[in-house]
Amino acid sequence: MELDFSYLLLKHGDGARYIFETACDKAFRKEFEHAFNVECNPGDDGIDIFVGDFSVTIDVYQCKYFIERLGDSQRKQIGESFDTAINSNNYVLKRWFLCVPIGLTIEEHKWWSKWKNKNEKKHNIEIGLYDSRILLDLIQKHKIDEDVFDLEQLKLMRQIHEFLVNKNESLKEVLSPPIDADYSESVFIAKLQSANVVDHIKLFEKQFFNAEILDKQIYSKGVQKEIVELESLKANIHDLWLTQFSKYNNTNDGNSLIGEVFERIEDQNDTNLKTEIPVSVIEKKGILHQYAEECELGWVKNYKARLVEYLKQRENDGK
Repeated sequence: MELDFSYLLLKHGDGARYIFETACDKAFRKEFEHAFNVECNPGDDGIDIFVGDFSVTIDVYQCKYFIERLGDSQRKQIGESFDTAINSNNYVLKRWFLCVPIGLTIEEHKWWSKWKNKNEKKHNIEIGLYDSRILLDLIQKHKIDEDVFDLEQLKLMRQIHEFLVNKNESLKEVLSPPIDADYSESVFIAKLQSANVVDHIKLFEKQFFNAEILDKQIYSKGVQKEIVELESLKANIHDLWLTQFSKYNNTNDGNSLIGEVFERIEDQNDTNLKTEIPVSVIEKKGILHQYAEECELGWVKNYKARLVEYLKQRENDGK
């Protein structure tokens, strides 16, 4: 699964900032021997995470959950955080790093380079940037991605796959998710609900579950030919959805679209979607939900905007 910090906003709403800071904290404590976070009591003196010893000099890591872009407000906040750190009477700053959950655009890189060079010369310290790609690589390097991104289902799939292999069970039998499997906060379920596809949710969960089991079966074996075959099947299923989606104009109701795509999968099961590896229709339909979980497809025309709107409304209704 391709990780993206915007997933934290979909998953945790206003809590995404805390989760992002926690992710950075875990990653840096794994990466550096003497890394610590700072509690706000009453303030953090410009520090989210630091490496070093207050009796000498320290490196400061400032985490900013700017998930959109670096506009004037965000740039002002960056400058204020840096000024707080460089002017602190509690420690001597050796290096200062900004951590953000996005990759910078050309214009943002130009601004950052100018701001960075100006302040490095003025204060004679090193300033650095940890963007989304660097942070995600660090998180995956230290194997904390599952905890940070709450990938409970992925852990569960691995456990179930190991059980099935050990018991020599048939993976082609349609399996039901375990009783304690909770998909209520999954993105693919929110995608369905935001498109007013609210009937047969348990069936959709079963489709997703079986597709995840299929992934674990194929990828864990490591047979390149089978992996290529599965990736090709996934691409064909996504193209099938895209063909129907490009003709679909409904912005509120996705029942017709999901019905049409499911029907095409059934029609092409033994032709265009036939593979040398045994894949059932329910697994093929489940692949659609896997793509939805990764925000690569949806069931209404403006599915990304509709999802954000739906999640905000659900959060407000829960308050």
